Amino acid sequence: MVLICPQCNARLQLDDSKAPSRPFSVRCPKCQGNVNHTPAATPESMSPPSPEVTASASADSPATPFERPVTAPAFKPGGEGKSGSAEENAAGLSEIAKLLAEALQHSDRYAGTSRKRPAWDRRKALVCASPAYRETIAESLADHGYEVFIAENTVQALGRMREERMDVVVLDPNFDPIEQGVAFITREVRLLRPSARRRPFLVYVTAGVRTMDLHAAFLQNVNLVINPSDIEQLPEALEVSIRHYNDLYRPFNRALEATPI
Repeated sequence: MVLICPQCNARLQLDDSKAPSRPFSVRCPKCQGNVNHTPAATPESMSPPSPEVTASASADSPATPFERPVTAPAFKPGGEGKSGSAEENAAGLSEIAKLLAEALQHSDRYAGTSRKRPAWDRRKALVCASPAYRETIAESLADHGYEVFIAENTVQALGRMREERMDVVVLDPNFDPIEQGVAFITREVRLLRPSARRRPFLVYVTAGVRTMDLHAAFLQNVNLVINPSDIEQLPEALEVSIRHYNDLYRPFNRALEATPI
């Protein structure tokens, strides 16, 4: 199936087997305009399907970045008390990460502040990772007070990002590789307004790098890189990195009256 964008005349190639039988719209990847399509009427499609049937068909059909968005569901941890103390969790970090974590702990102690955020101000984290790391990342972030959402595919990830603002987005290069999940998510961030573009704190889980290596993060165009061997220490690395990030952009946030991450 070939659709023509009415705004920029771009040709969109869609798989006929994945196209729904009901009227639908897709977003043009070139100009971001909506392209509406109404399939030819058939005897089976003369009567509109019930909401239950529509929801079931949407859930069972293969997801692509051009279908109607489905938001990533919230993660519900299976239990509590699985995470150890900060000192135990920091044992697997690199030497630089250990020093940063210790410095953060000392600064909080002398300032008389707590690292735990109030329940009404929980950071929102979207986990876009392969099944190998998905549950571990979500569990560790939930144990440290994050409101976690897990995306199983690109459609769910983009739907959640467009529905509400995410504070942290965790990316894995093996996330939905068929639909180029990482490319679509990073592109979604680049399309945000400049003031909103700094809000999602991007974390990239990849082998061959040192956890919290600033140069590697710069090369990947993200805020933080995590080696898969340090997945369980992700919350501590995030706490240190976000603290430094907020300090860096404090004048910017104050000028725009924006809240830090």
